[in-house]
Amino acid sequence: MNMAMVNPPEAPSAVTRDRVICFVNDEESAAALRKGLDGSNLTIRRGTIRNAMKMLETDTDLFALVADISGYDDPFTELERLASVCPPDVRVALIGDSREITFYRELIEIGITEYLPRPLTRDLVLDLLRPKLIGGVKSAQPDRGGHVVSICGAQGGAGATSIAINLALQLAETTKAKVALLDLHLQNGETAVMLGVRPGPGLRIALENPMRADTLFLERAAIEINDRVSLIAADEELDAQLDITEAGVRHVLGLLRQRFNYVVVDVPVPFPPSLYPVISLSRQVLVLLEAEVTGLRNAHALRNAVTNIAGKDRVFTLLNRADRAGGLPRQTIFKALGAEPDMVIPDLGKGMTQAVNLGIPALKHVSKLRRHLTPIVREITGVGIKPKGRLRRLLGL
Repeated sequence: MNMAMVNPPEAPSAVTRDRVICFVNDEESAAALRKGLDGSNLTIRRGTIRNAMKMLETDTDLFALVADISGYDDPFTELERLASVCPPDVRVALIGDSREITFYRELIEIGITEYLPRPLTRDLVLDLLRPKLIGGVKSAQPDRGGHVVSICGAQGGAGATSIAINLALQLAETTKAKVALLDLHLQNGETAVMLGVRPGPGLRIALENPMRADTLFLERAAIEINDRVSLIAADEELDAQLDITEAGVRHVLGLLRQRFNYVVVDVPVPFPPSLYPVISLSRQVLVLLEAEVTGLRNAHALRNAVTNIAGKDRVFTLLNRADRAGGLPRQTIFKALGAEPDMVIPDLGKGMTQAVNLGIPALKHVSKLRRHLTPIVREITGVGIKPKGRLRRLLGL
């Protein structure tokens, strides 16, 4: 931090000086920092820049500091105070509410390493903050094409298909982009039933024999749900002998990613090796569970499987129907998972079931669902409160 500061004490050992300490006041920012800075010697504490200053009065053995300056009328006065206790070689990054380009430039000019406006997302931290704080590889960007999001249910009936459908619809509504909803449950898939449509054989043909899947595949297999969302699904007999190939999966995903901005995939669990490309190409993999013993057990194993295929930073835990009567206490869930779920959707009542029976998206029937899907959409897209044009381009939002 290149501001006037007192001389630092003697350099402590490298063991302590690799610490990255963050002071933030909201769980969304904390979750984004945990994901984006994963693998570093990271500590996240509740608080703001003033809490950071209090810590630095007695503890300066750190490499980088991230502090929240939200809510301060004169953040530059706070930064002057920070400069009096912060060693010059500590990298300082800030998060806050301002999205003014002049504010960003003033911070950079006085030596702040980086400034990010809230709401934070994992990708924003990976792409912009991590390289400047601790270096290393930026977010694992798939080859060019649409953004893939996978939904994996840790237990049957946990609501993964319903979440996939409504997430796809809200993604399209929020971004005005083209969204493909790909249901890889070729037998007993529920997506088409929930939407009141009947799929044809095109998806199975393409997955088994990619040579037969050309650019006309989408026209034959995609069912238009609305002007921005298309469903690609199958309805194969239960005794059908399927021979899904990895090449077929890659080819289908490639075709969809050429045509659609987002591809939301409802992935069967356990997934065979032929479906590994779906996981490896996903920017986010949502492991969805309910507050039950089997859900917790399976979620742990599923998270490990996804991590082995695609890396730890891709996995997000989504607790669905939280606080449902008869479910495990939240404290038990947190203890079993080792951390709070990244995303939580409460029990929204019988309206969700009624929507399924009516063959309509729950978004049209359960008004509260939209609000609870918004943080998930924001994590996927980075779309929150729209920043001004120049700052949007500068920060890559």
